[in-house]
Amino acid sequence: MEKALQTQKDGGLGFRVIEDFNTTLLAKQLWRLIDFLESLFARVFKGRYYRNSTPLDIIRSYSPSYMSIVSARRLVQKGLIKRVGSGFSISVWEDPWIPAPSPRPAAEPGISFFPHLRVSELFSPGTATWNLPLLNQLFDSMDVPLILGIPTSYPSRPDSMEWCFTRTGRYTVKSGYEIAQQHREDSIVPAFGPDTRGLQAHVWKVRYTQNLQHFLWQSLTGCIAVGDRLRSRGMQIDPQCMRCGMAPETVNHTLFECPPALKVWALSPIPTAPSRFPIGSLFTNMAYLFWELPNDDRMRMYPWLIWCQVDGAWKETDCRAGLGWYYFNPETQSKLMGSCNLRKGISPLQTELEALIWAIQCMLRQSKLVMGFETDCSDVVKMVSKPEEWPAFTILLEEVDRCKMGFTSYSIVHIPRMNNTKADKLARSARALPTDVYYVNSVSPAWIPKLF
Repeated sequence: MEKALQTQKDGGLGFRVIEDFNTTLLAKQLWRLIDFLESLFARVFKGRYYRNSTPLDIIRSYSPSYMSIVSARRLVQKGLIKRVGSGFSISVWEDPWIPAPSPRPAAEPGISFFPHLRVSELFSPGTATWNLPLLNQLFDSMDVPLILGIPTSYPSRPDSMEWCFTRTGRYTVKSGYEIAQQHREDSIVPAFGPDTRGLQAHVWKVRYTQNLQHFLWQSLTGCIAVGDRLRSRGMQIDPQCMRCGMAPETVNHTLFECPPALKVWALSPIPTAPSRFPIGSLFTNMAYLFWELPNDDRMRMYPWLIWCQVDGAWKETDCRAGLGWYYFNPETQSKLMGSCNLRKGISPLQTELEALIWAIQCMLRQSKLVMGFETDCSDVVKMVSKPEEWPAFTILLEEVDRCKMGFTSYSIVHIPRMNNTKADKLARSARALPTDVYYVNSVSPAWIPKLF
């Protein structure tokens, strides 16, 4: 269970800790009371529970709903920072207004001569600029540059409260959960053997299907039903490999050392050397596949997954949009490409989705039934995986779902823009043409002099 609750960057599955997640959801409601003071929700609660104070003050109440919301007070206070406006309401030594990595009050000197000092008293008289001599006199040398970096305005604005762990300054459940996890102990380091958290975390960065990512993670964590693992769980079975009978059936033996597995690796395009790969260490073998292959081999590690890169080109000043896709089979060295234009849609995202639909239709016409598609638009991947959250594109997403049924194996992943240059050139060139064009061929079109 501990492995499942660790974040993916720490080598886990990324499941939420239910207690912490509930607290972050309650903190969202508490933040609404702090940030949206004129909302009906905030006005009703203020009138009933904290008429002369704030939600962050500790008050006695017997309301289950209010007490459940303010139970997230400690979490909110970890990221709460008071932004300086006029400075009249901010206590220098008590309120968190210093923009350190974790918001805090100013560090008190050995003997505080002004225990009730307000931030407004740190401005030069009649201005909204910081009084540098006074700052140097009152504060530690580490705090002075932080204070000088706080923007001020004249005429002054009211002081406000913000959440320091987001760029917008507003609380989000995601950022709150990350902060809630910081108080938990670091991921457990194995008592013996290598620390595999780096390998486990890298699994989720591999550009393959989610099922394959989970299989790799299970292999690294020993969650595979091989004879050796079943025997260690108390099952009275023969741990010897049932395929070769030459060694115990471990995860590494099954994937890398068994004669049928060795034959598969020998026939694959991945370079092998007897003393380097594959060897008797599962973690060394996985590290070789993840980090030591040339880039092309790493990207095409599994030759049965044939990839088609897609892209759309949209420009507000043009009347046409361009679509492009590029297909390449590394096993047969065959390639195919498409470039066309059509009337410009209402948004670039619509064009990206239309490019995917056209590429899917072309692959089905070419009888390519085992396909993986690559796009540099991360929103397209999100739309296809959760179409119900994108009602504005329902018609196009329904067409994607209908076309997907024609494949025996289908996936779509996001890739960096720099890795999608061929499809990008095909789409941009079609968009720039003054006439309609529809091109599908194995050679680059004449209007693109340098595609490769």
